[in-house]
Amino acid sequence: MKTFYINLDNAEQRRNKFAETGFERWPAITKEQVPSYISSRMISMYNFGKDAHLARCACWLSHTKLLEFIVSKQLNDVLILEDDAIQVKSIPKDYPKDGITYLGGFVYNRKMMNTKPPDIQHQIGINLCPDEYRILGCLAYIVPTWKVALNILNRIYSENRFKAIDIMMGNIGLKQYYHYPASFREEGCESQISVKNKKNMIMTEEYKFVNYNKYAQAKEKIN
Repeated sequence: MKTFYINLDNAEQRRNKFAETGFERWPAITKEQVPSYISSRMISMYNFGKDAHLARCACWLSHTKLLEFIVSKQLNDVLILEDDAIQVKSIPKDYPKDGITYLGGFVYNRKMMNTKPPDIQHQIGINLCPDEYRILGCLAYIVPTWKVALNILNRIYSENRFKAIDIMMGNIGLKQYYHYPASFREEGCESQISVKNKKNMIMTEEYKFVNYNKYAQAKEKIN
């Protein structure tokens, strides 16, 4: 499996942990590189400032440009990581070929304003996300074939307005599988998009979005 991690040039500390993995670095798009035609089509919440909005656009572009590369090279079996991903479980060798398989992220309701915790019984191994939920966060996911990458791009680019890349992937009708427990969790470092909206929160191997400090304390007690 070919693995890419998306990383900004100035995020050297995040990059260092991949030094011995053999994973290939994919240079992330910066806020300064976001073209106006993308910024004007991207939807952000009212409380997102200009920098956070541009950072969301840059994240969107970083993932879509990598998907374009996968299509151009006709690559299959590609694992895409964001640079705050930490491996905590093994990576599955078998997974579906008709959608993407998440190895990290969090399960959430299809309606963003519905804050009721998802009621879902995970099975060990590969799960298909139920229709009433979706996987959010592009922390770690497998693109099984270049044709799936092309399908994602075609559906995303056909939208009149853009949203955050993880939201779009959950909205375009793509099959979302996930491996439980997750192979990757979030590192717990500061968000590069919006510190205000994601302070001390991480995605865990249970596909939950939790307070990092409480999570770390619980892990320490277990260990």
